[in-house]
Amino acid sequence: MVSGMIRPPVSTPNPMISNELAALREFVAILQKEQQALVAGEIDQLMPLVKEKTALTARLGEFADQRNQMLAAASLPANKEGMETWLSRLTPTDPAHKIWQSLVKLTAEAQALNESNGKLIAMRMQHNQQALDVLLAAANQASLYGPDGQTKPSVGGRLFGSA
Repeated sequence: MVSGMIRPPVSTPNPMISNELAALREFVAILQKEQQALVAGEIDQLMPLVKEKTALTARLGEFADQRNQMLAAASLPANKEGMETWLSRLTPTDPAHKIWQSLVKLTAEAQALNESNGKLIAMRMQHNQQALDVLLAAANQASLYGPDGQTKPSVGGRLFGSA
């Protein structure tokens, strides 16, 4: 009995959320590399990053599933509030508190980076579409050359001096 209060035995989620935090750190590092490649226009670097990001997303999903199973086993909701309730059952000095706060903070950073990268991709796509539109418009207005090397008017045009 601690301070007249009976606490149910609680296993610590430290290893599980520590592993989740490590994977999330890797994920954020990939998002940062992705952002650098997008800003620098180094599109060829994106595909390997997408593969890494996809693999880490799957791992992060597995960690979240494990955490949700742990919470469900304790009859807690599978969300932030459930985790905080779980943590409230631990001693205030348990390292899980600090690990969880780091995980929450890093998740927000990952979301912001991912949103920023999405905007960079959208801007790059818009720029590419505009460049393509300009090239297509120029191609439609370009003079054509005949077999003799002389320019011919585009379809529907008139030659100077013709009636």
